[in-house]
Amino acid sequence: MKQKFTFKIIFLGLAIILMFLPFFAALNSFLTQFLNKAGWYQPIQKHIVPWEARLVAAAIYPLGIKTRIMAGPSRFAFYMIKDESIIPVDLAWNCLGWQSMLLFIVSLAAGLRGRFTNISRLEAVVFGFFGTLLVNVLRMSFIAAGIYYINEVFAMVVHDYVAAFLTLIWLVFFWWFCYSFILEQKD
Repeated sequence: MKQKFTFKIIFLGLAIILMFLPFFAALNSFLTQFLNKAGWYQPIQKHIVPWEARLVAAAIYPLGIKTRIMAGPSRFAFYMIKDESIIPVDLAWNCLGWQSMLLFIVSLAAGLRGRFTNISRLEAVVFGFFGTLLVNVLRMSFIAAGIYYINEVFAMVVHDYVAAFLTLIWLVFFWWFCYSFILEQKD
């Protein structure tokens, strides 16, 4: 019974995202500009972005894409090297997938209701956190590979529109997997 409720919430989220996708893209852009001006993103940009950039670099290396990451105390840069040219990639705090983490946390509030053991809840949260992180790294890697092999327009479309679908597909799989294999009912 709870499983149906969680999937209804996820599909409701999908319907809302589809209906308001242009509005969400504009709002996301506005919020990003506001937070950039406020400077609240700087700890994330300084500590987390270089770490995730290294994960992206490792993920695209098997595709034949060489990268260069420069992370210093006040500057971060991510480049892909194609033949003799250097392609800059604008990998910022906003690209890390905070929206998908937020959707994941909201889905936890709905999905973990019920009489589940605490250890199985913890396992589900850890699995979901690392799975969401992996989905975001793969999404950023796909975008970087799109910039490298296709063009920046392709990457922008994927970045702005396809990412939400990937997150929802991940959440559907995540909750199916949790209800099927991870979450255990209390006696």
